[in-house]
Amino acid sequence: MKSDAPYTKHRFYQLVKVYHPDRHSHAPNTDNITHKVRLERYRLIVAANDLLSDPSKRQLYDVHGVGWTGGRPQTLNETVRSADRAWRHRAGSAAHNATWEDWERWYDARDGRVKDPLYMSNGLFATLVVVMCMIGAFAQMSRADQYGADLVEMKNQSNLAIGQQVARRNTIAAGRSKDERVDMFLKDRENLNYAFQPGKYDNEVLQAVQGHGPGPGPGHEHNGKV
Repeated sequence: MKSDAPYTKHRFYQLVKVYHPDRHSHAPNTDNITHKVRLERYRLIVAANDLLSDPSKRQLYDVHGVGWTGGRPQTLNETVRSADRAWRHRAGSAAHNATWEDWERWYDARDGRVKDPLYMSNGLFATLVVVMCMIGAFAQMSRADQYGADLVEMKNQSNLAIGQQVARRNTIAAGRSKDERVDMFLKDRENLNYAFQPGKYDNEVLQAVQGHGPGPGPGHEHNGKV
């Protein structure tokens, strides 16, 4: 009998008539067979019929070889192992669920819930793209405005410092003589080379005087002659 062939009990009935224990022992087909052998064969026939007549048991046997005991009673260990194998290979079993997604799919299949995939419409997708572009453009504009404001603030602070220095110089020069004003003018001119850092020019002049070296440069030795 092939594994994919449908099972019929015609052959089962024929064999039961031959090997049934209540049948007379002088039957021509069983004259040379002992009662013990005939009884064992009858048990095998009944066990085979029980397995083949149940589609789920037959599938387990055909695919995994589970369920056939040869007609003898199963031990407790064999019963537990057979039940475990049958549960694992049964359709819709949860034995292979390992992750949260597996359990979700198993519950949906058990309860008959079918989850349709969610698709985003073209209009919604285009709207999201436009919104993201607008957010990016707004962020760039905000960054550019902040950078421009920082530059303006730095320029204003620089102009304020220069104006304060010029005003301070003018205030100091108001009470000086002509030679002192000329000397201050030359200092201011030289300070252009030092980015208007107060005292740097005077420090170099002091170092030159202490070292008896040359002066700070041509144009400074006016000796009161202008």
